Amino acid sequence: MTRRPVFVAALAALLAGACAPSMPRDAAGALGSDATGRLTFSTLGTLERVDASRLQRADRGVGLTGELRLPEGGGPFPAVVLMHGCGGLGNAEQGWVGPLGAAGYATFVVDSFTGRGLTEVCTSSRALLSVQRLPDAYGALRRLATHPRIDARRIALMGFSHGGSVTLFSATAWAKEVYGREASAAFAAFLPFYPGCNSDYPERRAVSAPVRTHIGELDDWTPAAPCRELVATLKADGFDADITVYPGAYHSFDNVGRRVVWLPRVDSAAGCPIRSASILGPVLNGPDVLGCLHKGATLGWSPTATEQARRNVVAQLATLLR
Repeated sequence: MTRRPVFVAALAALLAGACAPSMPRDAAGALGSDATGRLTFSTLGTLERVDASRLQRADRGVGLTGELRLPEGGGPFPAVVLMHGCGGLGNAEQGWVGPLGAAGYATFVVDSFTGRGLTEVCTSSRALLSVQRLPDAYGALRRLATHPRIDARRIALMGFSHGGSVTLFSATAWAKEVYGREASAAFAAFLPFYPGCNSDYPERRAVSAPVRTHIGELDDWTPAAPCRELVATLKADGFDADITVYPGAYHSFDNVGRRVVWLPRVDSAAGCPIRSASILGPVLNGPDVLGCLHKGATLGWSPTATEQARRNVVAQLATLLR
């Protein structure tokens, strides 16, 4: 009996996207100067499954929301788009709103799940791959860039875990070329927090703006070593990239108040090199990946690492968004 049908079905499940309601591309016009709070926007299309290991661009947008906060004053302000992790909106990205606002940055916290009918994808990673949220990031950029009190030339993308991987995908020169023209703007910097760096595809070797990665030394969900290697490769090729590894810190180290725990049910690809022909696939070593995927990871707050990261990010943004 052949195992191929089982393999194809399993890989198809891994690459399947959640069903989502469509939204007209230009359903919303430019934002007014007093626009804050919960705002709607459309993704710049979607990335949908072609077969067991490939995605393709589709034109229909998905209606999502984001929470916009502006600092005191008239602006125009630099801004940071924040992308949540696989558990949805939570302490990690929300914890950055206050410190960034105090430093003079507008924040736009994107909700990628509610509009898709999702609550989490930590235990069912097949529901929405991080690369499938790439159109979310650029849709948010397009919406935010229309705000009169935001400086569209100084918008950074910052993501956490699943959202950190979104940030890495969005940082590619390919993403800017494909989505930047439609967004009528470009991200000026990328700050991925504890992203997955174990996926190798040609497009990741060229980035469109500076990348500053932040990750815990003890992270066993998205380990630091592949991220170090990625940053070293980018720097060797002349791109502006750097990484800060926080001693003694686990995954989601800035998740304030969350005690360090082992999560037995979450999907993990830690230690699983994934090779793809392109950012949209196909996966070249699918059987090896499927044999390597496993359950369980550690996460939890490190007060020391969080304090250090707050200082580091504010300093980095002051340089990158000046």
